[in-house]
Amino acid sequence: MKEEKSEVMAEVALTRGVEVLPSINSNSSISKLDKNKSPAAGSPTKTVDPTKGSPKKRKMLRFTGVPRTRPDVSPTRALKPLHNDRINGLAAAKKSSNRILERADHFKSVTQSKKEIALLFQHKVIWEQEYMHLQYMEDRLQREIYNHLTIYGQLGADGQLLLADNINFILEIEEEKAFFRENVVDPLWYIREDLKEWVRQHEGLRPLSDAAKVQHYQIKREVKELWAGYKEIAEDLLKEQRELEQQVREALPPYVMAEEKHIAKGVPPEFHELYCPDPQLKENLIAELTRLDDSYSFRLRDLDRNCDRQACPGGWNDHDSAMFEHILEQYPPDLPDRRVLCFDRLKRTFPHKTLGQLMSYETWYQNNKFHKDRRKKCLDDWARERWSWLLRAVTEISQAQQSHAGHQLSRDEALRQKFKCEVLRQRVEQWRKEKENERLQQSEMEAQRKLALKVVQQRQAAKEDYRRELARQRLAAYYEERLRFQKESEDSLQRRMDDARKSNKERSKHDKERVRYRTELFYANQKERRERMLKLREDEKARQQRLDQLRKQVG
Repeated sequence: MKEEKSEVMAEVALTRGVEVLPSINSNSSISKLDKNKSPAAGSPTKTVDPTKGSPKKRKMLRFTGVPRTRPDVSPTRALKPLHNDRINGLAAAKKSSNRILERADHFKSVTQSKKEIALLFQHKVIWEQEYMHLQYMEDRLQREIYNHLTIYGQLGADGQLLLADNINFILEIEEEKAFFRENVVDPLWYIREDLKEWVRQHEGLRPLSDAAKVQHYQIKREVKELWAGYKEIAEDLLKEQRELEQQVREALPPYVMAEEKHIAKGVPPEFHELYCPDPQLKENLIAELTRLDDSYSFRLRDLDRNCDRQACPGGWNDHDSAMFEHILEQYPPDLPDRRVLCFDRLKRTFPHKTLGQLMSYETWYQNNKFHKDRRKKCLDDWARERWSWLLRAVTEISQAQQSHAGHQLSRDEALRQKFKCEVLRQRVEQWRKEKENERLQQSEMEAQRKLALKVVQQRQAAKEDYRRELARQRLAAYYEERLRFQKESEDSLQRRMDDARKSNKERSKHDKERVRYRTELFYANQKERRERMLKLREDEKARQQRLDQLRKQVG
């Protein structure tokens, strides 16, 4: 590279009539060019550095009067030699890198498919648990409804059945459910089983026959039409569900649909009815209750103010919000990789939402849930503090009444006040019992749910053990069958080899006897032929002698 650069600079210098300094281009090509363009003898050599000087001087160097002659440059100097080994090495390296990239892409696709299968399996396990929980809750609610109707659906004073409309409505719902299952759900499952059977029958047929192709086209068209009808049914059901929910919201009073309990502010009316002999004590208790209400009201306003600063992301209706909340509640907090599973499920449920929208709504939902929990806890504390204040106030007033009962209240008034205090105390005790019963019911429900989940897990483990044991037995039977078959094959091969040896031995013995017989027969024939020839020679010799004798006699 340096040699080419120096040669180019030398050519430019010769063209412009400028000599290049040796310090800039110290190469052998410069000396060759200097020899080609050497000045006359005795003339001084002027060395100019084109990289130095003002732009005007560099421009004037072009008009020095030196003829612009281009030296003869051989084609071999301008062309680079081809390095075939290097090019082949680069091509092989590129091919190897492409092969490595293809294998990496294949490994990446296989890894992604395995990851997808693992995620789907985890989603399936979570959904099975959620389905069991929902089924248990549905059965529990139905039992509660039937128990309620059994208890309160008795004959009234006028001989009319109470809650008869509700009972008839429930019966109508059951009939409609059975009709829907018989005419909509069951045919879908029957068609599914028929399609599975058709696919199983035509699974190994490749390519399909013309009749099978026509049948497949008809099945696809029927399934498409059926699927369109079922989609319309699902949309109608969803629309009807939303209309019924709206009717229920409009029919129920606001305090029933409220998500949080309502706390009555101010002094309870029962407290005003209590007679207190000490007005200062009553004012102090009222002031204490007012401070308590103001404190909790300020805390609630502070919580609401902090919550109002975070606006809800747009593009989420009530149905999507409910589905989002339900999906997050399905995955327990102690589940490994819970966030990954949740967002994978959310992306599958809401494909039109981006990851940023899901994350922003999840952040808002967590903050809103935290706000609701804090608000609920604040309301519970407020109600508990009000109840404790009411108990303490009733106790203090009752003590004051007892101290002044002898000379300020009559017996009937004292009994009445005592009855009111007892009523309030009973109500408080009843509230405590209800809370305790509710807590026990929740703990019992949780225990039943855990027990049901444990039973299902045990069943699954038993099924898995049975499957593995069956597979192990099948494998052992297969190995035994293979060993038996191998042993039978070896025995049959050994028998065939023994029979072959025996037959070869008998054949060799027979061949030896045949060779011996043929040899004896050959020697016998040869001996007989020799004797016959000797006899013929003797006969010929005797005949010749007789002829000689006859000739002698005739002569």
